[in-house]
Amino acid sequence: MSARPRVLLVEDDPRISEAVQAILSGAGFTAIDVAGTARSAEARAKSAAPDVMLVDLGLPDRDGVDLIRALRASAFPGAILVLTSATGPERILAALRGGADGYLFKDEIGTKLSPALGELARGGSPLSGGAVKVLVHELRQQQSLPWNDVTLPALTPRERAILELLSTRASYAEMGRELRIQVNTVRTHIRSLYDKLGVENRAEAVNLAWNMGLLRRTG
Repeated sequence: MSARPRVLLVEDDPRISEAVQAILSGAGFTAIDVAGTARSAEARAKSAAPDVMLVDLGLPDRDGVDLIRALRASAFPGAILVLTSATGPERILAALRGGADGYLFKDEIGTKLSPALGELARGGSPLSGGAVKVLVHELRQQQSLPWNDVTLPALTPRERAILELLSTRASYAEMGRELRIQVNTVRTHIRSLYDKLGVENRAEAVNLAWNMGLLRRTG
């Protein structure tokens, strides 16, 4: 992702759209596009090739989670950050499982949106505090499962290398340099890895890998 990524905002509320654009413009982002429906968002994702999409879940023509799934199914390579008023655990988990890279509540965009884009650029997964609590609870639920009875997933050598680098807290850019591949290719391998492990983020992947013996704890 470039230092000043091309942003596509998917939002049907003009007030929110204007507020987000003002925040981004104030932070120095100049390439900002807006789509008010899921249909137009899919078209703009293909034609404009944004680096990051900011997606509302309450769209007039389609559920935002379905849009995220469709984007990932079409191999959209950019980052997807949810901007929503939906704070329920089921919505958070559905969006992240569908392929979102981060999840922010709309009442926090004034203070967290610009830093979140910076975190995305570094390969991170920005989350609102409430979203973090949901993921921690989900992880604890997973930890209670009998891992010894679980069949180990078949990982490719590249996925295993990615998993090792995830455990070192390396950024996507650092992984790309280490493995001599593009950042978008790193993202593709990570999504495949997450799908195989049945997790949604780095912390879950590493913790699960430790529990299942796919990684060895050091130190």
